[in-house]
Amino acid sequence: MISIILPTYNEASNIGIIISRISKTLKNSKYEIIIVDDNSPDGTADIAQKLAKKYPVRVHVRKNERGLATA
Repeated sequence: MISIILPTYNEASNIGIIISRISKTLKNSKYEIIIVDDNSPDGTADIAQKLAKKYPVRVHVRKNERGLATA
């Protein structure tokens, strides 16, 4: 299994694109995408949760912003 961890902050306009591209690239592999959102105010986590219905996505929202490097 391949696990891809995506740290995010205010990526609402990009998250669907990147998840779709990862899924196309890994379509013949067993994989998961783990979104670690740094409490984005733009709804990134909500969009990722909706995408989890179609793709193997798990979303973890950190309520205290700690920066992307700590994801």
